[in-house]
Amino acid sequence: MSFDLNFYLNLICSIGGIIFFVYSLTIIKKIKKLFPGANIIKKWIIIQVLIVIFLVGYIINIISLALELIYLLTIMTAIVYIFGALFVFITISLSYNTYKLILLEPSKK
Repeated sequence: MSFDLNFYLNLICSIGGIIFFVYSLTIIKKIKKLFPGANIIKKWIIIQVLIVIFLVGYIINIISLALELIYLLTIMTAIVYIFGALFVFITISLSYNTYKLILLEPSKK
């Protein structure tokens, strides 16, 4: 069996991504406790759902690598692009709204 750099790089990146996403889910859980009842909680839930979708995708990627399903990897790349863009958009929007909540709420009291 020869060394396939592409295979191992893809595998390492997928496992690394899974680790980062699992850790991110634990952080989101803590963030949601900081803002109970706030309207921004809905967006944090959307972020959680997107992270779970990415986790499933990374697992499918590892399976596709193992089974050499190249066509599935190609389709998944396109899906990652759109969900990645959506994830970034929601994250930026959520960050802005969270900062507003933190900075403006104390002055309302």
